[in-house]
Amino acid sequence: MNWKRFKITGILLAACTILTAQPSPGDLYREYTWFNDVEDCGGTLRVGGRLDYRLAGNAVPKDSQGRIVPDFDLDLGHATRAELVVEKMLCHGGTEGLRVSINGHDPVEVPESPHVRRPQSAYAHHFNAVFPIDLAQLNPGRDNRFEFEVDTAGHWWPQNLVYGMILRIYHVPSVVTNRSRITHPAPGDKIGMKTTIKLDVPDQQQVGSVDLVGFYEDADLEGDGRYTQWHYAYHQGKIYHHVASMESPVEQTTWDTEWLPDQPDSMKLAAFVHLKNGYTYMTEAVEGLVLERPSYSVELCKPYRRPKGWFTRNGEFEERFRVKGEPSKISEARMVFRSWSPGYLNGIYINDFLVFIKEGPRYDYFEHDIPVETHVFEGGENILKTGKTPLYHGEMVHGTEVQWPGIMLKIKYDLHKTTDPFH
Repeated sequence: MNWKRFKITGILLAACTILTAQPSPGDLYREYTWFNDVEDCGGTLRVGGRLDYRLAGNAVPKDSQGRIVPDFDLDLGHATRAELVVEKMLCHGGTEGLRVSINGHDPVEVPESPHVRRPQSAYAHHFNAVFPIDLAQLNPGRDNRFEFEVDTAGHWWPQNLVYGMILRIYHVPSVVTNRSRITHPAPGDKIGMKTTIKLDVPDQQQVGSVDLVGFYEDADLEGDGRYTQWHYAYHQGKIYHHVASMESPVEQTTWDTEWLPDQPDSMKLAAFVHLKNGYTYMTEAVEGLVLERPSYSVELCKPYRRPKGWFTRNGEFEERFRVKGEPSKISEARMVFRSWSPGYLNGIYINDFLVFIKEGPRYDYFEHDIPVETHVFEGGENILKTGKTPLYHGEMVHGTEVQWPGIMLKIKYDLHKTTDPFH
């Protein structure tokens, strides 16, 4: 195979498809989920290096050649297309070329997000890569095998972690009729801090559960470099960072927007309806929703000058963020970000104030939502820094990896608070 041509083609395909992949309103599909049964670094699959799953055997289930054999019972009837969702994390800086071979066919490049600064391999990141695969490479039933690999040339220890994958098979939409829809809120409604979401479900006996998702601007906890998108992600096949989930019987739930940032544009709301027969469909979107909270405002402070290789064992690192509001009106603030092995953090500082020390596991993924005292902020540019992880008993330890895009701040302002000391 001409690998140079393959890699260029893969990059172009990734740039085009990662923006349009994932379900759209009206789509009908089935999802098949796999993650590693071996408890290695929280149940990941090590791809590459001396602990590669094909060498160390740290993958279950697998065949005699080390290929993964997920318990997928594929229904390809009325199938129109397929895509793979791979939860991928850069483990060792500089690792490139993550790819997957299906049933012995030529490997397909797992695309990087085009919204993460290039070269993406220089920045700690963790996101769901979504890309099309050829239906013709899949077998109906349970006889399907997957094999991951990375580039190995000229690297001290190439390694990516795969936390799991979802194989999504799209089917002819007309297979399922009489679909559910969101009845409240209605298009153009104003959304407050607490909003009731109601669905019309024609046949509740057929519905297993519902996941509600919104299109708006928020912290990039998906890790793909986009702040405005349909916000949700998957960790080991389970959805999170979405609006809400509803179990059957489906009636109504509450959308809590307390910490949703002020929106520059209107929002959309939709639902993934999971049927008991294995099908899932995405409802039509409710559009034109306007966020309105008269008493307070939430500013999303996006990091910039984010460093390469934010691995705290290597030293101190810092980023910048800008506070546009009046600091005296700040009532609450939070840091939100994703990391790996945060049990090795050694302090987070904002403008030289120590605001946090550490939390979470070692050698595993973690999502942070940390309150911050309000007095540390300044109007305009602020500096956030992480401390260097020290030696433990004289030996170097892993340290913490701060994932792309970095540490984001959500700042809440009291709009009724006066800055006049004589008021």
